[in-house]
Amino acid sequence: MMIKNKIKLTPKKLSGLTAGVIVVMTIIVSALISSFLYKNFYQTITGSREIIILREKVAIDTVNLEKFNLVIDKLIKKTKAKELNNIISPFR
Repeated sequence: MMIKNKIKLTPKKLSGLTAGVIVVMTIIVSALISSFLYKNFYQTITGSREIIILREKVAIDTVNLEKFNLVIDKLIKKTKAKELNNIISPFR
């Protein structure tokens, strides 16, 4: 037979448990706050710095839209599907 000992909560044990719970909760809250700040502030600041750096490297030359549209039109004509009306069927 096993004798079950009752847990006696003395003020000393209770204060120790309370301190432990407070320390664990503080660690959890600190981890949550730091992950929130990292995702929402640090990564945003890093992204804005990258945008500033890339903005400096953007091509200064302007694109001639007439030539661009002419090339696009020729590419569309080249890749356009041809009609198959005049093909003799091999299965007649």
